[in-house]
Amino acid sequence: MAKATFGDVLAGRAPESDVVPFGGEQAHKAFALALGLQLLVDSLVRDEGHGAVLLVARPEADPVPALRKLAAGARLPGDS
Repeated sequence: MAKATFGDVLAGRAPESDVVPFGGEQAHKAFALALGLQLLVDSLVRDEGHGAVLLVARPEADPVPALRKLAAGARLPGDS
């Protein structure tokens, strides 16, 4: 049985019975990423409240075109 996200169901790539919780067996990685981001934001906020971090990069530094060449034939996030 294949595992899928609800987005795969909406796109017609998988039946609803294949939906699994976000992350599945790799959920710990998503949790670690979210925790690290939260700690970064918290370290930049002096007073109690809300904070945000904006990451800006120059377009010529975009690594995605090279990644797409390396991953030819594989479905990457953002592919339709």
